[in-house]
Amino acid sequence: MTAKRTIAVAAVVVTLLALTLGLVVTSYADSAPQPVMINGHQMFLGLAAHAVRCSWEDLYVKAFNWYCADNGIRSTWTEAGYDTATQITQAKRLIDMGVDGLIISPWDVKALAVVMDYAKAHNVPVICTNTVVDSDYPLMFVGFGQKQAGEQLAQSIVDHLRNNVDPVGEVKGTILELSSGPGTSEDVMRGGGFHEIVDQYPGIKVITQVAHSNRDEAKTATMNVIRGGAKIDAVFAQNGSMALGANAGLKDAPGITPKDVYIATVDAFPEICDEIGEGNIDIAVDQTPAFYNPIAVYYMVKYLQEGPSALPDYGQKLTAEDLPIDTGIQHMGLDPWETPMWAPGTIRHMTDFSSDITHDYRWFQTNAVVVTKDNYDSPLLWGNFPLPGW
Repeated sequence: MTAKRTIAVAAVVVTLLALTLGLVVTSYADSAPQPVMINGHQMFLGLAAHAVRCSWEDLYVKAFNWYCADNGIRSTWTEAGYDTATQITQAKRLIDMGVDGLIISPWDVKALAVVMDYAKAHNVPVICTNTVVDSDYPLMFVGFGQKQAGEQLAQSIVDHLRNNVDPVGEVKGTILELSSGPGTSEDVMRGGGFHEIVDQYPGIKVITQVAHSNRDEAKTATMNVIRGGAKIDAVFAQNGSMALGANAGLKDAPGITPKDVYIATVDAFPEICDEIGEGNIDIAVDQTPAFYNPIAVYYMVKYLQEGPSALPDYGQKLTAEDLPIDTGIQHMGLDPWETPMWAPGTIRHMTDFSSDITHDYRWFQTNAVVVTKDNYDSPLLWGNFPLPGW
């Protein structure tokens, strides 16, 4: 697998074969930016991604390499194909290669703690992005939070019920919740956040259907609820596939259309953006893959150059002015960081993130991207970013 980039400066591409894994790791070093030096050599950072199997993950990795290249930092990366053992081996190999810092999206919250132990033994600082690990070694985690996504969408549904369902001014109505299934991270975190909001309102009735993150199951569940006589005022889908299933079910059900129901979902991939543009889905909340790794690189550099005092304090609120990560260089015809969609951010404790986390470290909680009909066609949304091959 080779990462491709289009930048306004000359680049030298060095390809390394991870011989023990049969994978290709690509490293970039650019001639135009002034190199960032540390201990007599150009700073060298590694990214251990858990997979690159969709455009979200592709942009997540590309943003890491673009940002490093724009700032005179050598970079290299691996992807594990959603396999824990592979990621552990790859991450250790990056450390053995001599990276000055490691950025990782851990595939397993518990198992990847062995990588933290290995990094600690080799004095290599670590920042997690997108996904988390239960260890006290990482400097920071950069990401939004699935529970918060559920809370934010639930609040948008509450506002809709208050302002658009009779009697106006009261929060009353029926919500169809499409769940990935009990015990899944989506159900525990996204569903948990959703219920923390809506369960405060006795006038709200929630009908929960398990659709296992499957579009066809969600369509069938939606149609069965309607056939059972329920009048649905809103849908909360724990992911975009189930939102599309609900959308399809409402299109096929007699006497109702998606435009008659407020549909809120996590995920804003291309089909979701298209349906928002058509008015068939109302709101999607999503993450900012182009920003996670640049934020991590920004703080990794500061940490390596200035020490622990360079890291933000717990409780600190951060704006785009506090974190000037836009390089002004275009990639694939766009400046990915021109609009600071990550902002504002808050430094929280990782123990606030999930009950799965028993060790504490900094959580740089970014803002979420809220996609509605006002911005569904923005090229800076990851679902619209002009990535080739997706």
